[in-house]
Amino acid sequence: MFADQPSHPISKVAQSVLRLSDFYIAQPSAATPWNEEYCQIAYRNYYLPLNQLRCTGVVQRGAQVGFFDGLSHFVDWGCGPGTASLALAANEKIRKQIKTQTLFDHSTTVLKSFGDLHSQLVNVKKTDQLKLKNTPEGQNSLLVFSYSITELEQLPEGWDEFEALMILEPSTRDDGRKLLELREKLKAEGYSIWAPCTHQNGCPLLLHSKNDWCHDRFHVQAPEWFSEVEAQLPMRNRTITTSYLLARRKPAPLTTKARLTGDSLEEKGKTRQLVCRSEAREFLAWMHKSIEPQTLNRGDLVDLPSDIEVKSNELRLHSPVE
Repeated sequence: MFADQPSHPISKVAQSVLRLSDFYIAQPSAATPWNEEYCQIAYRNYYLPLNQLRCTGVVQRGAQVGFFDGLSHFVDWGCGPGTASLALAANEKIRKQIKTQTLFDHSTTVLKSFGDLHSQLVNVKKTDQLKLKNTPEGQNSLLVFSYSITELEQLPEGWDEFEALMILEPSTRDDGRKLLELREKLKAEGYSIWAPCTHQNGCPLLLHSKNDWCHDRFHVQAPEWFSEVEAQLPMRNRTITTSYLLARRKPAPLTTKARLTGDSLEEKGKTRQLVCRSEAREFLAWMHKSIEPQTLNRGDLVDLPSDIEVKSNELRLHSPVE
């Protein structure tokens, strides 16, 4: 994911990242300026490897529950450099079942500028013109939106003819909560949510909170040159986050696992962590006088012990979660 060396001097990479970051802050809904050299430099050396890590994490989550089984035709809508498609093709099991990978983006510049990376894809087709309606491989197809819905006023016509949807969005409050609302729309259209959710009930963060949103956290292992770039930036990426949905027409398998939807919080006499297993908004609680707190990552799936004690919205633990 990370190149052995940056494509340009460290200082130029850092300047390009800052400039593109300023662009996104000033124009959060604007299309990415792919025609600009600074944008291409920033993406190739900074945003692309970080976003591919995010996509790889989501692909791994989906693979754990068999989400990609039986899918053979992949359409990456608003693909940019093809980040999500690269993450899919890098998974050995998924790669063996891919028959086609279609990259669609309105920008012909981005399709050409990152063409050297697309040799890693399988039977790839690149286009700036694509209609989703009446997709012939619909029953075996996956439609990918990787950080592209945030730039759309509405989903493109024909999106609901696909068997499976893989949607990634920025892990901001606004984008994250829009994704929670989209989850309800997908369910109403007959889709089953395979991940990150472990159930098909209402979302507790949407039902019981106006501030919470759902996202996973992944750890970053970057080369030394990347750290040198970050030394010239105001942001650090020791961990990265993303909000996502994996949905299929095929019903999701039943599970008794719960999912951690919050980071660990230290409070007086206890440690709490937001957890999701139904439409109730609940916290795992380690009472310090009776049990040693565990260090668990946001997004992890866990098995709860049978001896939990329910107190209001707390699931008080007497045994470790697994």
